[in-house]
Amino acid sequence: MPTMAGKADLQGKTVFVIGGSGGLGQELCKVMAAQGAHITVFARKRHLLDEAQKNIAASRRDSSQRISTVAGDMGVATSARTLITSQPVIPDILYCVAGGVPDDCGYFLDLEPQAFERCMASNYYSCLYPAQAVLKWWTEDDAKSGTPLIPRRRKIVFMNSTATLVPLPGYIAYTGTKAAQRALADTLRLEAMRYSGPKSTYTVQCVFAHNFITPTFLREQKMKPELTKRIEGTSGATLADLEKEIPHASQVAREIVEDVASEDFAVVGRQLIPQLLWANMMGTSPKRGWGIIDSLLAILTIFFVWPINQRDIQKKCFGDALNKQ
Repeated sequence: MPTMAGKADLQGKTVFVIGGSGGLGQELCKVMAAQGAHITVFARKRHLLDEAQKNIAASRRDSSQRISTVAGDMGVATSARTLITSQPVIPDILYCVAGGVPDDCGYFLDLEPQAFERCMASNYYSCLYPAQAVLKWWTEDDAKSGTPLIPRRRKIVFMNSTATLVPLPGYIAYTGTKAAQRALADTLRLEAMRYSGPKSTYTVQCVFAHNFITPTFLREQKMKPELTKRIEGTSGATLADLEKEIPHASQVAREIVEDVASEDFAVVGRQLIPQLLWANMMGTSPKRGWGIIDSLLAILTIFFVWPINQRDIQKKCFGDALNKQ
Protein backbone atom coordinates (compact mmCIF):
# COMPACT_ATOMS: atom_id res chain seq x y z
CA MET A 1 0.00 0.00 0.00
CA PRO A 2 1.22 3.53 -0.62
CA THR A 3 2.19 5.43 2.50
CA MET A 4 2.31 9.06 3.42
CA ALA A 5 5.53 8.86 5.38
CA GLY A 6 7.78 11.80 5.92
CA LYS A 7 11.45 11.84 6.70
CA ALA A 8 12.34 11.29 10.36
CA ASP A 9 14.75 13.83 11.84
CA LEU A 10 15.61 12.60 15.33
CA GLN A 11 19.23 13.70 15.59
CA GLY A 12 19.68 15.23 19.05
CA LYS A 13 15.99 14.86 19.97
CA THR A 14 15.01 13.60 23.43
CA VAL A 15 12.37 10.89 23.35
CA PHE A 16 10.50 9.46 26.35
CA VAL A 17 9.09 5.96 25.78
CA ILE A 18 6.51 4.56 28.17
CA GLY A 19 6.73 0.78 28.03
CA GLY A 20 10.01 0.46 26.15
CA SER A 21 11.61 -2.38 28.09
CA GLY A 22 10.59 -5.09 25.63
CA GLY A 23 8.64 -6.00 22.51
CA LEU A 24 7.65 -3.23 20.13
CA GLY A 25 8.59 -0.52 22.64
CA GLN A 26 12.20 -1.61 22.78
CA GLU A 27 12.35 -2.01 19.00
CA LEU A 28 11.09 1.58 18.60
CA CYS A 29 13.79 2.77 21.00
CA LYS A 30 16.46 0.99 18.99
CA VAL A 31 15.26 2.51 15.72
CA MET A 32 15.17 6.03 17.17
CA ALA A 33 18.55 5.59 18.85
CA ALA A 34 19.98 4.56 15.48
CA GLN A 35 18.68 7.88 14.12
CA GLY A 36 20.50 9.89 16.77
CA ALA A 37 17.85 10.35 19.48
CA HIS A 38 18.44 10.43 23.23
CA ILE A 39 16.12 7.85 24.78
CA THR A 40 14.56 7.60 28.25
CA VAL A 41 12.61 4.39 28.86
CA PHE A 42 9.94 4.08 31.55
CA ALA A 43 8.72 0.65 32.67
CA ARG A 44 7.88 -1.25 35.83
CA LYS A 45 10.51 -3.99 35.98
CA ARG A 46 14.10 -2.95 36.70
CA HIS A 47 15.73 -6.15 35.40
CA LEU A 48 14.01 -5.76 32.01
CA LEU A 49 15.02 -2.10 31.87
CA ASP A 50 18.67 -2.98 32.52
CA GLU A 51 18.69 -5.43 29.63
CA ALA A 52 16.83 -3.02 27.37
CA GLN A 53 19.31 -0.24 28.11
CA LYS A 54 22.17 -2.42 26.84
CA ASN A 55 20.29 -3.33 23.66
CA ILE A 56 19.26 0.25 22.90
CA ALA A 57 22.73 1.62 23.66
CA ALA A 58 24.19 -0.87 21.17
CA SER A 59 21.97 0.68 18.48
CA ARG A 60 23.08 4.28 19.02
CA ARG A 61 24.45 6.37 16.20
CA ASP A 62 27.25 7.56 18.49
CA SER A 63 28.31 7.13 22.11
CA SER A 64 27.35 10.67 23.15
CA GLN A 65 23.64 9.80 23.03
CA ARG A 66 21.96 9.39 26.43
CA ILE A 67 20.10 6.14 27.06
CA SER A 68 18.35 6.31 30.42
CA THR A 69 15.87 4.06 32.20
CA VAL A 70 13.32 4.79 34.92
CA ALA A 71 11.51 2.09 36.91
CA GLY A 72 7.98 2.80 38.12
CA ASP A 73 4.27 2.30 37.55
CA MET A 74 3.12 4.86 34.98
CA GLY A 75 -0.48 3.80 35.46
CA VAL A 76 -0.54 5.68 38.79
CA ALA A 77 -1.05 9.43 38.41
CA THR A 78 1.27 10.62 41.21
CA SER A 79 4.01 8.19 40.19
CA ALA A 80 3.85 9.18 36.52
CA ARG A 81 3.96 12.90 37.27
CA THR A 82 6.87 12.58 39.71
CA LEU A 83 8.97 10.25 37.56
CA ILE A 84 8.56 12.29 34.40
CA THR A 85 9.13 15.76 35.84
CA SER A 86 12.18 14.58 37.81
CA GLN A 87 14.08 13.92 34.57
CA PRO A 88 16.95 16.34 33.88
CA VAL A 89 15.98 17.03 30.24
CA ILE A 90 12.56 17.93 28.87
CA PRO A 91 11.48 15.62 26.03
CA ASP A 92 10.72 16.58 22.44
CA ILE A 93 8.60 13.47 21.84
CA LEU A 94 6.58 11.15 24.06
CA TYR A 95 5.75 7.62 22.89
CA CYS A 96 3.04 5.87 24.96
CA VAL A 97 3.59 2.21 24.13
CA ALA A 98 2.76 0.43 27.40
CA GLY A 99 -0.03 -2.10 27.40
CA GLY A 100 -1.13 -5.41 25.93
CA VAL A 101 -3.53 -8.25 26.50
CA PRO A 102 -1.68 -11.61 26.73
CA ASP A 103 -3.04 -12.68 30.12
CA ASP A 104 -6.52 -11.18 29.77
CA CYS A 105 -7.84 -12.72 26.56
CA GLY A 106 -11.24 -14.30 26.95
CA TYR A 107 -14.96 -13.78 26.73
CA PHE A 108 -16.92 -11.20 28.72
CA LEU A 109 -18.65 -13.75 30.99
CA ASP A 110 -15.47 -15.75 31.60
CA LEU A 111 -13.21 -12.90 32.72
CA GLU A 112 -12.89 -11.80 36.32
CA PRO A 113 -13.53 -8.08 37.02
CA GLN A 114 -9.82 -7.71 37.83
CA ALA A 115 -8.99 -8.41 34.17
CA PHE A 116 -10.82 -5.26 33.10
CA GLU A 117 -9.11 -3.26 35.85
CA ARG A 118 -5.68 -4.51 34.76
CA CYS A 119 -6.36 -3.64 31.13
CA MET A 120 -7.58 -0.18 32.07
CA ALA A 121 -4.43 0.48 34.07
CA SER A 122 -1.97 -0.91 31.53
CA ASN A 123 -3.61 0.28 28.30
CA TYR A 124 -5.27 3.56 29.27
CA TYR A 125 -4.01 5.06 32.51
CA SER A 126 -0.38 4.25 31.65
CA CYS A 127 -0.82 6.53 28.60
CA LEU A 128 -3.18 9.12 30.06
CA TYR A 129 -1.06 10.12 33.07
CA PRO A 130 2.31 10.39 31.28
CA ALA A 131 0.70 12.39 28.44
CA GLN A 132 -0.84 14.83 30.89
CA ALA A 133 2.42 15.18 32.84
CA VAL A 134 4.49 15.82 29.72
CA LEU A 135 2.01 18.27 28.16
CA LYS A 136 1.82 20.21 31.42
CA TRP A 137 5.63 20.31 31.57
CA TRP A 138 5.79 21.57 27.99
CA THR A 139 3.25 24.34 28.49
CA GLU A 140 4.94 25.46 31.72
CA ASP A 141 8.25 25.55 29.84
CA ASP A 142 6.65 27.69 27.11
CA ALA A 143 5.30 30.10 29.70
CA LYS A 144 8.73 30.83 31.18
CA SER A 145 10.97 30.57 28.12
CA GLY A 146 11.72 33.03 25.34
CA THR A 147 10.44 32.78 21.79
CA PRO A 148 12.79 30.75 19.55
CA LEU A 149 13.49 31.64 15.93
CA ILE A 150 11.63 28.48 14.92
CA PRO A 151 8.83 27.02 17.08
CA ARG A 152 9.78 23.89 18.98
CA ARG A 153 8.07 20.78 17.62
CA ARG A 154 6.57 18.70 20.41
CA LYS A 155 4.73 15.46 19.84
CA ILE A 156 2.77 12.78 21.70
CA VAL A 157 2.39 9.40 20.00
CA PHE A 158 -0.15 6.89 21.32
CA MET A 159 0.37 3.24 20.43
CA ASN A 160 -3.06 1.82 19.62
CA SER A 161 -4.18 -1.28 17.73
CA THR A 162 -6.30 -2.30 14.75
CA ALA A 163 -8.20 -4.40 17.31
CA THR A 164 -10.12 -1.19 18.07
CA LEU A 165 -11.16 -0.95 14.40
CA VAL A 166 -12.95 -4.31 14.23
CA PRO A 167 -14.97 -6.17 16.90
CA LEU A 168 -13.28 -9.46 17.80
CA PRO A 169 -14.68 -11.75 20.50
CA GLY A 170 -11.96 -12.67 22.97
CA TYR A 171 -10.36 -9.22 23.08
CA ILE A 172 -13.16 -7.50 24.98
CA ALA A 173 -11.07 -6.48 28.01
CA TYR A 174 -8.42 -5.02 25.70
CA THR A 175 -10.43 -3.30 22.97
CA GLY A 176 -12.54 -1.24 25.35
CA THR A 177 -9.46 0.34 26.88
CA LYS A 178 -7.78 0.91 23.52
CA ALA A 179 -10.95 2.50 22.18
CA ALA A 180 -10.80 4.85 25.17
CA GLN A 181 -7.19 5.63 24.28
CA ARG A 182 -8.16 6.44 20.70
CA ALA A 183 -10.85 8.83 21.93
CA LEU A 184 -8.28 10.41 24.25
CA ALA A 185 -5.85 10.90 21.37
CA ASP A 186 -8.55 12.30 19.08
CA THR A 187 -9.68 14.86 21.63
CA LEU A 188 -6.20 15.69 22.93
CA ARG A 189 -5.12 16.41 19.35
CA LEU A 190 -7.49 19.38 19.36
CA GLU A 191 -6.80 20.46 22.93
CA ALA A 192 -3.05 20.44 22.30
CA MET A 193 -3.59 22.82 19.37
CA ARG A 194 -4.72 25.41 21.90
CA TYR A 195 -1.12 25.72 23.09
CA SER A 196 0.50 25.84 19.63
CA GLY A 197 2.01 29.19 18.74
CA PRO A 198 5.32 30.98 18.14
CA LYS A 199 7.06 29.05 20.93
CA SER A 200 5.94 25.47 20.26
CA THR A 201 3.84 23.44 17.84
CA TYR A 202 2.01 20.49 19.38
CA THR A 203 1.08 17.30 17.52
CA VAL A 204 -0.79 14.23 18.75
CA GLN A 205 -0.75 11.01 16.74
CA CYS A 206 -2.28 7.57 17.12
CA VAL A 207 -0.63 4.43 15.74
CA PHE A 208 -3.00 1.62 14.78
CA ALA A 209 -0.58 -1.29 14.83
CA HIS A 210 -1.64 -4.59 13.30
CA ASN A 211 -0.44 -8.00 14.46
CA PHE A 212 3.33 -8.36 14.82
CA ILE A 213 5.46 -11.13 16.27
CA THR A 214 6.98 -10.75 19.73
CA PRO A 215 7.31 -13.17 22.66
CA THR A 216 4.18 -11.51 24.09
CA PHE A 217 2.22 -12.15 20.89
CA LEU A 218 3.22 -15.82 20.94
CA ARG A 219 2.10 -16.08 24.57
CA GLU A 220 -1.14 -14.37 23.63
CA GLN A 221 -1.72 -16.99 20.91
CA LYS A 222 -1.84 -19.66 23.63
CA MET A 223 -4.42 -17.68 25.62
CA LYS A 224 -6.79 -16.63 22.82
CA PRO A 225 -10.11 -18.46 22.41
CA GLU A 226 -10.24 -20.67 19.36
CA LEU A 227 -12.99 -18.51 17.86
CA THR A 228 -10.73 -15.45 18.01
CA LYS A 229 -7.99 -17.28 16.16
CA ARG A 230 -10.41 -18.57 13.54
CA ILE A 231 -11.62 -15.05 12.81
CA GLU A 232 -8.04 -13.75 12.68
CA GLY A 233 -6.92 -16.64 10.52
CA THR A 234 -4.26 -17.84 12.98
CA SER A 235 -5.94 -21.05 14.15
CA GLY A 236 -3.52 -23.98 14.16
CA ALA A 237 -0.70 -21.83 12.79
CA THR A 238 2.88 -22.67 13.70
CA LEU A 239 5.52 -19.99 14.17
CA ALA A 240 6.73 -20.64 10.62
CA ASP A 241 3.18 -20.17 9.35
CA LEU A 242 2.76 -16.94 11.29
CA GLU A 243 6.05 -15.54 10.01
CA LYS A 244 4.80 -15.87 6.42
CA GLU A 245 1.92 -13.50 7.11
CA ILE A 246 2.90 -11.42 10.15
CA PRO A 247 6.02 -9.21 10.42
CA HIS A 248 8.33 -9.15 13.41
CA ALA A 249 8.28 -6.15 15.75
CA SER A 250 11.65 -4.91 14.47
CA GLN A 251 10.21 -4.38 10.96
CA VAL A 252 7.04 -2.75 12.27
CA ALA A 253 9.07 -0.39 14.47
CA ARG A 254 11.04 0.94 11.50
CA GLU A 255 7.83 1.60 9.58
CA ILE A 256 6.16 3.33 12.54
CA VAL A 257 9.06 5.72 13.17
CA GLU A 258 9.17 6.60 9.47
CA ASP A 259 5.39 7.06 9.21
CA VAL A 260 5.13 9.12 12.41
CA ALA A 261 7.27 11.73 10.64
CA SER A 262 4.29 12.36 8.31
CA GLU A 263 2.54 14.32 11.10
CA ASP A 264 -0.77 12.62 10.19
CA PHE A 265 -2.98 11.87 13.18
CA ALA A 266 -3.47 8.24 12.15
CA VAL A 267 -0.45 6.03 11.54
CA VAL A 268 -1.64 2.75 10.06
CA GLY A 269 0.16 -0.48 9.25
CA ARG A 270 1.29 -0.75 5.63
CA GLN A 271 -0.46 -4.06 4.99
CA LEU A 272 -3.76 -3.99 3.12
CA ILE A 273 -5.94 -5.23 5.99
CA PRO A 274 -5.12 -2.43 8.48
CA GLN A 275 -5.53 0.13 5.69
CA LEU A 276 -9.05 -1.14 5.01
CA LEU A 277 -9.93 -1.36 8.70
CA TRP A 278 -8.89 2.25 9.24
CA ALA A 279 -10.86 3.44 6.23
CA ASN A 280 -13.95 1.69 7.58
CA MET A 281 -13.65 3.21 11.07
CA MET A 282 -12.21 6.70 10.52
CA GLY A 283 -15.32 8.43 11.78
CA THR A 284 -14.55 12.07 12.61
CA SER A 285 -10.79 11.51 12.88
CA PRO A 286 -8.76 13.43 10.28
CA LYS A 287 -7.85 11.60 7.11
CA ARG A 288 -4.22 11.07 6.22
CA GLY A 289 -2.46 13.35 3.78
CA TRP A 290 -4.91 14.98 1.37
CA GLY A 291 -7.51 12.39 2.28
CA ILE A 292 -7.83 10.99 -1.23
CA ILE A 293 -6.56 7.46 -0.52
CA ASP A 294 -8.50 7.15 2.72
CA SER A 295 -11.70 8.34 1.02
CA LEU A 296 -11.36 5.84 -1.84
CA LEU A 297 -10.56 3.00 0.55
CA ALA A 298 -13.56 3.99 2.68
CA ILE A 299 -15.92 3.65 -0.29
CA LEU A 300 -14.44 0.27 -1.17
CA THR A 301 -14.58 -1.02 2.40
CA ILE A 302 -17.93 0.35 3.57
CA PHE A 303 -19.89 -0.78 0.53
CA PHE A 304 -18.08 -3.96 -0.53
CA VAL A 305 -15.40 -5.39 1.79
CA TRP A 306 -16.84 -4.96 5.28
CA PRO A 307 -20.40 -6.22 4.61
CA ILE A 308 -18.92 -9.53 3.43
CA ASN A 309 -16.47 -9.78 6.34
CA GLN A 310 -19.15 -8.79 8.85
CA ARG A 311 -21.45 -11.60 7.73
CA ASP A 312 -18.56 -14.07 7.93
CA ILE A 313 -17.67 -13.00 11.49
CA GLN A 314 -21.30 -13.16 12.61
CA LYS A 315 -21.66 -16.64 11.09
CA LYS A 316 -18.63 -17.87 13.03
CA CYS A 317 -19.97 -16.36 16.28
CA PHE A 318 -23.58 -17.52 16.04
CA GLY A 319 -24.19 -20.39 18.51
CA ASP A 320 -20.47 -20.84 19.19
CA ALA A 321 -20.94 -21.06 22.97
CA LEU A 322 -23.80 -23.55 22.62
CA ASN A 323 -21.75 -25.78 20.35
CA LYS A 324 -19.19 -26.23 23.12
CA GLN A 325 -21.69 -27.36 25.79
